[in-house]
Amino acid sequence: MPDLYATLIMENPEMRRTVFAMACMAIMTSASSALAQAPDPNFYYKLSTQFLGENMPMDVFDGGRRNNQARLNNDQNVSGQHWQFEPMRNGSYRLRTEFAGPGMCLDINSSTNRPELRDCGNFTGQFWQIRQSGEWMVLTTTFGGRNMCLDIDPDSNQPELRRCNDYSGQFWRLQWTGERVSWPPER
Repeated sequence: MPDLYATLIMENPEMRRTVFAMACMAIMTSASSALAQAPDPNFYYKLSTQFLGENMPMDVFDGGRRNNQARLNNDQNVSGQHWQFEPMRNGSYRLRTEFAGPGMCLDINSSTNRPELRDCGNFTGQFWQIRQSGEWMVLTTTFGGRNMCLDIDPDSNQPELRRCNDYSGQFWRLQWTGERVSWPPER
């Protein structure tokens, strides 16, 4: 029976085009769904932008007047650059660093629109949404809404919420580190 199908396909140009189109669609669908997978909460990720590249992932200030504020910094093997995406029941994520541990979440400071680590709680600035944009991700919060994206201030290399647009600082890459989260996810 398989030889009959192969003969029909090979002798019929329309059938060949149809089979070829179906095979291409299957390949594209599997490639895009692999890219669109949700982050695994059991592993850490590094976050970098199209604007500054993978050598400048998101980190946090440790001490000083900007203590716990997010920034992009030179790529290093430091715990402040290891981010966990903890899924929430509402479809959002909490972002936490290995550095600060499970009790501190990335939140939006409402007076500056900049993210910083704060005690985890039921705050809209701590509920992050991830949208696929081609090969990149766009990050928004419940606090800012769908039209306010996490972007980079080029003068300070600090992230902040800005109106969503086609800016390279708003396109993020989540790079899996392969390093397991050292605490159990909170529910």
